[in-house]
Formats: sequence, structure tokens, C-alpha cells
Amino acid sequence: MRNRAGYTRLAQDYNDDHPYEEDDRRFEPLAPDVPKASIALAIFLMCFGIFSLVAAWLHFTQRVLGKAQAEIGFTVLGVLTFMPGAFHSYIAYGTWRGWPGFSWDQIPQW
Repeated sequence: MRNRAGYTRLAQDYNDDHPYEEDDRRFEPLAPDVPKASIALAIFLMCFGIFSLVAAWLHFTQRVLGKAQAEIGFTVLGVLTFMPGAFHSYIAYGTWRGWPGFSWDQIPQW
């Protein structure tokens, strides 16, 4: 049967006489995997959101001519993509820097 929980087997020479010692390897958590795809998506969403907000600003100031009311669509698109991208990028940066309270488990994986 396949191991679904991510546990590892103990070595055969492990001493079971004192099962609750401080250095009991059975209760050490495994290192979490870095969600690289989720971090890449978060950075892409943040960059695309910044690009959309800049495009909305350029339409609003009429430096770029286009359809009327185009800045509303760019603003909504920019906000909807920038906010989750910036939030998850901030969590990834805090975890990478080792700030207390941040963990790779806080970033959703898909």
C-alpha cells in the first residue's frame, strides 16, 4: 500500500525501550515542499495587475487613446489580479526570509 501521509520509516536499529524521549524522530515534522507553481502564479498575477492598473491610469489621463470608459475595465481587472498576487507573494517572501508566523503551508497548492 502506498504511503499517503508522507511519513518515513524508522531505521531498524532504533531503540524502542524509551518511546517518549526528547529526540524521538517519530514526531519530527517533515519539511514542507515549496509550492513553486503557486508562487510563479502569484508573481504573474501581481505583475499583470500592475500592468492593468498602469494601463487604466494611462487611459484615464488620456495619454493612450482607446474606447471610452476603458479605464473602468482595466481598473477592475488590475485590482482583481493584483490583490491576490501581492498577498501570496508577500507570504512567500516572508517565508523565504524566515519571518516568524509565515509558512509555505499558507500558500495554496494546486
